[in-house]
Amino acid sequence: MADIIWELQTGRHLIYNYYSIKMADSDEQKNKHNDYDLFRQAMSDVTPIQQNKVSFKKKPGPIKKRPAEKRQSITDTLSDDFIPECNEYLEFMRPGIQKTMLKQLRNGKLPIEDHLDLHGYTRDMARKTLLEFIHHSQHQGYRVVCLVHGKGYNSDDGRPVLKAMVNKWLQNIDQVLAFTSAQPGDGGTGAVYVLIKRAVNEA
Repeated sequence: MADIIWELQTGRHLIYNYYSIKMADSDEQKNKHNDYDLFRQAMSDVTPIQQNKVSFKKKPGPIKKRPAEKRQSITDTLSDDFIPECNEYLEFMRPGIQKTMLKQLRNGKLPIEDHLDLHGYTRDMARKTLLEFIHHSQHQGYRVVCLVHGKGYNSDDGRPVLKAMVNKWLQNIDQVLAFTSAQPGDGGTGAVYVLIKRAVNEA
């Protein structure tokens, strides 16, 4: 009899435990459903991502090429669009030239190694010939040359056009370090002594 009572009590205990576990599982499932519903409500206005791969490397943009530098030819630099005024006596010296050198040039103390007379040249021909002459003189290693441009008294408007242009051109030629109006025996204010820069291979 005692055995039967023990078995009944044991069975009752097992049944109670079973229903307790089922009820706990049911509550857990309800909680999961409630959490899922809350999550769906919170994410309802979020736009889903179209891809599931994340790229950590930013693709480099296209390499911008540096704009090509426009090299202005010496002919363009010596354009004749504007004829500047010039003094009767011409003199020019680049920074770095010693005053004693300019004084010697002015007084005709430096030997003249070549001459160019521009009388009778048109403006375009004078410019072209002048550039070639300066280049040739530097190539030959000449330091001082004499350019005859005339005084311009016979020009149509009485202005020394060629003299003014030579004054302008020489200041824009890198090979020219200095120039001054010549001594009377070499043409006076109708000519200039030109000091030429040494060539790179001679420096």
